[in-house]
Amino acid sequence: MKKSVGIIILISLLIFFEVASASQNQKLRVRVVSEQANIRVKPDISSEMLLQVPEGTEFEVEKKEGEWFQVLVEKADGTKIRGYVHESLVEVVSGGKSQTAISELKKPGSSKKEETTKVQSKEESKPEITVPSNFSQASVTRPLRNFSLDIHSLGIYLSPSQLNQAAEGVTNYYLYVFESGGKAKLSPLHIGFGYGADIFYEFWPSLSLGLGFDYFQSSKVNLTEFTGGNVNYSVKTTVGVKDLPLRVSLKYKPVEHFYIGFGLEYNLARMNYDYLISQQVGSPAESWASWRGTARGHSLGWIESAGLQWPVTSWFQVFAEASYRSVRIKNFAGNNLYTDSDGWQKKEVGDLYYWQVQTSPNISYPVLFIRDHLPSEPGVVNPRKADLNYSGFSLKLGLRFVF
Repeated sequence: MKKSVGIIILISLLIFFEVASASQNQKLRVRVVSEQANIRVKPDISSEMLLQVPEGTEFEVEKKEGEWFQVLVEKADGTKIRGYVHESLVEVVSGGKSQTAISELKKPGSSKKEETTKVQSKEESKPEITVPSNFSQASVTRPLRNFSLDIHSLGIYLSPSQLNQAAEGVTNYYLYVFESGGKAKLSPLHIGFGYGADIFYEFWPSLSLGLGFDYFQSSKVNLTEFTGGNVNYSVKTTVGVKDLPLRVSLKYKPVEHFYIGFGLEYNLARMNYDYLISQQVGSPAESWASWRGTARGHSLGWIESAGLQWPVTSWFQVFAEASYRSVRIKNFAGNNLYTDSDGWQKKEVGDLYYWQVQTSPNISYPVLFIRDHLPSEPGVVNPRKADLNYSGFSLKLGLRFVF
């Protein structure tokens, strides 16, 4: 009986020493316990950031340097890199040593005394930071790098159809009136350029709330010259648009270099037209008439976007973004000024209207003017407030500053 008990005790001791030996040989691992953790090049909060990892990510520890773990990180392409993560952002999940024992790990080749001297020297070089008594270290789970500022230029393609149709309609109307024959084909207004800015706050990993604006403008000039009888005529039309969308938006980054966004916008828009009709019967005899109008309007709209971003440093990126903006504006109001070569002027303050001028039962021409009342004179067909489409596709190129 005693012999059996001795054998059991001997086997138990062998198992214990085997487990203890395996435990000592087991690699130390840590797990990220904050929403995200920065992996840095050096064990210093001011060191360049290699990448960010989400909560729950586990690493194999190479060594411990002061308050920093040197860890082995496997990237998406399968390659491995070494970096440093602060101890406040992780917890030990394996390795057979207590948290107190882990803090005593040293850089290979250096003594505990040498490491202590280095840490004390480093701490003495830092300014003293006073932490409130009710503020726990556990509450500091991520670096305060939540804000980013975007500055961009943009090109936009839009089609304010009624504005383009009216410029062509005015030209064709005078071709008809002066008996020139034929129809004009004008170059429409489409391309505009501008700039803008957004500031974003990352309130959740990969999800940011932003405030921003864009400003763009575009104009188109067309000159049509023709002869009616013995008289030379010209019709010059100039149309233009401007817009200032004020935006609140959400941006989501599903992967490292790609993001999508959606926003609501309040558009502060402006439009203008200038119709100049002139006729010349031998030089220098000339007569002319001009209608010049400017109006402002506003409306809600929305924008959706997708973009690519390329980091240059940990705090600076470049990006390219494609977006589609949807907005229609129906409440333009302003003033129209009529002048002619005889010195006569007339100013009207009112709304922007769009209608057809009928010259025969089967022929009519679209026009757009600012009037102080709804047009109702003979020849006016289907008058209504203008509805200008400021929707369009745009491409943005910009710089992003992270802080």
